[in-house]
Amino acid sequence: MTLTAIRRLHERIEMATPATIRAGGHTLAATTRDISLGGIFIVTDVALREGTEIQVVLVLPRELGLTISGMVCCYGKVVRSETIDGQYGIAAMVERFQAVQQA
Repeated sequence: MTLTAIRRLHERIEMATPATIRAGGHTLAATTRDISLGGIFIVTDVALREGTEIQVVLVLPRELGLTISGMVCCYGKVVRSETIDGQYGIAAMVERFQAVQQA
């Protein structure tokens, strides 16, 4: 992997877009704050514990320059949770992205 590819993997792109989190059999509304190929930061009304496996469904515009766009599901694990103005900020490591087939 080249140095440019490694930087791109960790480059965070600010993006505030609606998202849906699926965790532990529950579905939560959320808003993204930033995203990269290796991680995502989302804000929601419910705290999630570190290590919790999550699925985040959102729409990624092609203009972001990521390897995937359109409606996607990010599969990952919570690495940090913090309180932000009465809500919870959730940092998650993204293990993989998958396109979501729309009906």
